[in-house]
Amino acid sequence: RELYLAWVAWVCVWTSVLLILLSIFNACTIIKKFTRIAGELFGMLIAVLFLQEAIRGLISEFHAPERKTHDSGDSHFLWLYTNGLLAVIFSLGLVITALKSRRAKSWKYGFGSLRSFIGDYGVPLMVLFWSALSYTIP
Repeated sequence: RELYLAWVAWVCVWTSVLLILLSIFNACTIIKKFTRIAGELFGMLIAVLFLQEAIRGLISEFHAPERKTHDSGDSHFLWLYTNGLLAVIFSLGLVITALKSRRAKSWKYGFGSLRSFIGDYGVPLMVLFWSALSYTIP
C-alpha cells in the first residue's frame, strides 16, 4: 500500500513522456495505417470464434438428451443420428439460402425493390426463417 502512490506517480510520468514524444513525432499519421488492419483482424477473430461455436453446437446435436429412463438401443441410435442429421440439413440450408440471397440484386426476376430488399436483408431473414423452421419441427 505504501508503494502504490509512488507506482501511480511513475505511471503518470512515463505516460506523459510517451504522449509528448508521440505528439512531437506526429504519430497520428502512423496510426492511420494500422487502424484498418487491426479492425479486419478483430473481425476475422470474431468470425472464427462464431464458426467454432457453430461447429461445436452442430457436433453436440449428435448427442442424445439426458433422460432418466433410457430407451432401447435402436431408438437411442435413431434419435442420436436423426437429431444430428436434421441439424446438418438446417445448417446447410441456412448457408445455401443465405449465400443465394446475397446475390439477389443481380437476379433477373422480381421487382428491383424486392431484389434490393432481399439482397440487403436476406441473410438475417434466412437466419430467422431457418430458426423458426427448426422450432416448428419436433
